[in-house]
Amino acid sequence: MPQTIVYISPSSRLLGARRSLLQLVTNLDPERYRPVVVTNPTGDLVHALQNAGITTHPLQMYAWRKFRYWLQRPFKVRALASIFREENAALIHCNEFHSTPYAIRAARQAAPKPLPVLTHMRLSITPRQIRNYDLRSATRVLCVSHAAARDFHVWPDWKERVQVLYNGVDLEEFQPRGTHDGIRQQLGLPLDAFVIGQFGLVSPRKRAHLALQALAELKKTLPAPHNFRLLIVGSPGRSDHEYHAQLQQTVETEGLSDLVRFVPFTPDVVPYYQACDLNLLISNDEGFGRTIIEAGAMGVPTIGSRIGGIPELIEDGQTGFLIPSDESAAPLTAALHHFLEDNTLSQHLGSAAREHVLKNFTIASHVQKTMQLYDGILRAPML
Repeated sequence: MPQTIVYISPSSRLLGARRSLLQLVTNLDPERYRPVVVTNPTGDLVHALQNAGITTHPLQMYAWRKFRYWLQRPFKVRALASIFREENAALIHCNEFHSTPYAIRAARQAAPKPLPVLTHMRLSITPRQIRNYDLRSATRVLCVSHAAARDFHVWPDWKERVQVLYNGVDLEEFQPRGTHDGIRQQLGLPLDAFVIGQFGLVSPRKRAHLALQALAELKKTLPAPHNFRLLIVGSPGRSDHEYHAQLQQTVETEGLSDLVRFVPFTPDVVPYYQACDLNLLISNDEGFGRTIIEAGAMGVPTIGSRIGGIPELIEDGQTGFLIPSDESAAPLTAALHHFLEDNTLSQHLGSAAREHVLKNFTIASHVQKTMQLYDGILRAPML
């Protein structure tokens, strides 16, 4: 009889953290573990889970630290505990740390002995957030990179409580569909252009403004016609619409309209990766950097910033390039110029990036190690 793992995702937008969750729950060994997901009532994650036959429970959990939601806390905790009992949960897995306070309290209510709670850390975190979100009460903390784990090194028992496990990518999903030229034609992109992609949430943290500054500089310094394009694939978050508008304004004022395309969020990013020659992940905070391994699976190298977990995913000069994480666009401009000068570089680094993913970041390896972690937690006595 498989044991039930209840996953809690406070967001149902199908971005990096939820894409990782979806690939995990759809690849678990059904003879060992049964996944149940608690998340917002609507969203692309919900549709994807239902299409995959994964049991879901709709529950909107408001921001734990916002004062206006404090009166809602006991009711949400009670509802969550009821789900744990109904599903006979063996372990609770918080897909992001924001839901941990709800999970800890519901785990205490749901059974005579508190259920174990595993919290997944996907970004950097401050000591104050660790306290405010009650992470010390989690049974185990799972970090997506060694950089993310360093935030917990202040704990005297961090070596026993904190574990690093890289995300994985499903190689059956991330593989070419048809020909390169066919995809370019389908997406309305020039067949001979050098196409750069930036994927994910459009927010200041992802720093698409630096990519636009770099393109503007390349346009000034390189002779026409300018045979490069930038795809910004994703949509802004609730608080990022002003930033998105600023990016669009920059495209207009810098005369980049023919070179830059904004593509709204799509759950199917594979064709866009396939159309690209280069991926950008130039964030100023990134616990892991899922787009690096997704692009790598498609044979596309990445320029990434030296921040968070990104340097753990890119072998500098071998599978892509690393640039400083400051606000200067000059290093990115220089790196892009390097690719545009050498038309074999992208293919060479892209092949190495795919081999790197095959060796280190498959979903099969990720799922196996996750289930081993579950085994260990469930065998250990609860205090």
